[in-house]
Amino acid sequence: MATPLHSDGRRVNHAALRPLVEFLIEAGVSGLFVGGTTGEGILLEMAERQALHEAVTAIVAGRAPVLLHVGANTTAGSLVLAEHARSLGADAVVTITPHFYPIHDDSLLAYYQAIAGAAPDTPLMAYDIPQMAVNGIGPALLRRLAEEIPSFAGLKSSRPDAQVVRLLIDAAPPHLIVLAGNEAIALGLLALGADGLISGLATAVPEPFVALARAVTTGNLAEARCYQRQVNQILELLPVGARIGAIKAILTARGIDAGPAVPPRPMPAANWDAWPRIQEILDSSPTDR
Repeated sequence: MATPLHSDGRRVNHAALRPLVEFLIEAGVSGLFVGGTTGEGILLEMAERQALHEAVTAIVAGRAPVLLHVGANTTAGSLVLAEHARSLGADAVVTITPHFYPIHDDSLLAYYQAIAGAAPDTPLMAYDIPQMAVNGIGPALLRRLAEEIPSFAGLKSSRPDAQVVRLLIDAAPPHLIVLAGNEAIALGLLALGADGLISGLATAVPEPFVALARAVTTGNLAEARCYQRQVNQILELLPVGARIGAIKAILTARGIDAGPAVPPRPMPAANWDAWPRIQEILDSSPTDR
């Protein structure tokens, strides 16, 4: 889920949160992941993150699972957010690995154990995106997390390499949930055994992702392939280096005031308007693709 911001790109626009949440729930999403990569959580001040988490949890009011991203580059910051998420009754806390500095698996395990200790009754999920964070969750660490943390519930992996994600899926004990974050190969990852998807683009264009997941669930592989092609066509329209700004521009074109990206992350060029083309893609029959 994107985070609507005021024009300064620093403060959450609470007036726009309810329209966005309602838009996503009405589109049929299975849950909301708040403050993740597309949600720009790690770029917001602590008070803004807490206020965002409070507001979304209250708006959803139990109608869908709410996963709150509590990752920060200090353990202390993550602990504050995890404790706060527990107090809100979050359905799960999700935590990216500490980023920038390479960290040994033993230290990553200790980090996740500390987060679990701050919210012991709340399911904990790891967020695996080493191409951005430097540190990732490998198969061996995933097994240790499952064995040594009672509340550990699974992970979201946004790795670009399907073969590596397959190793994580294979390594996960049966009780863990594995969510795929790579939109361009979403169908392949679901076919390999991922339990679901978390997509940043789906915050603005949820329709093909919801349809793709439903097609897989009902065993309609041909239809699922068509929706995957729709997703990939839309991905090709996003400008390089301005993905989050473009996603927010699409939301704004759809009537939801998402505001700018957090500075210095750029918005797309002023004349960029992909929504008419996206509408054409969505309106075309999937069987024609």
